[in-house]
Amino acid sequence: MLIQHILLVLFWLFFSLFHSIFASERWKKQVQTTMKKSYKYYRILYSAFAFISLGAIIIYHLTIKTVLLWQAPLLQMIIAVTGIVTGAALMIFFTKKFFFELSGADVFRKTKKTDTLLKTSLYNYVRHPLYTATLLFVWSIFFLHPSLSNLLSCLCITIYTIIGIHFEEKKLIKDFGESYIQYRSVTPMLIPKLFSNY
Repeated sequence: MLIQHILLVLFWLFFSLFHSIFASERWKKQVQTTMKKSYKYYRILYSAFAFISLGAIIIYHLTIKTVLLWQAPLLQMIIAVTGIVTGAALMIFFTKKFFFELSGADVFRKTKKTDTLLKTSLYNYVRHPLYTATLLFVWSIFFLHPSLSNLLSCLCITIYTIIGIHFEEKKLIKDFGESYIQYRSVTPMLIPKLFSNY
């Protein structure tokens, strides 16, 4: 069982590593030189790879033998289910709203996306609402079923998300300059203003 959990962490590590490499500007410039006109399909190919590899990790996660760390009381289960439903609803909302841009499928659309800095709606409360929703969703699953495998996956996803945000924000500062720096100074990263400045 220990080996299975170590493999789970390693799979998340490799997923995070490849995800970071394939999303890096340096890598994309090299691929653009190689693919030339076909580079416009890179994002959708990259998204397909990410989706398949993520699916493989989730399947592995669900099939390994694990241990329950404690038995969740009823109140904890109710709160966890509320978090799962809320997180899932927000993830679906953002995925639906930004599907073409996030997946790279916008290559098949004739309309061009407008690069504007979003500060309204949930972006008024946190800079990365999709990541907030994702973390709410995965940690709620852990508190509903507090197993070792769920804990390890949640920790890996959280660490990678926070590291990924810092790299993403460097790109946002490059794209939007002072406008994003000002936005970042008044809007928390993941936890809404009501609770924290982080």
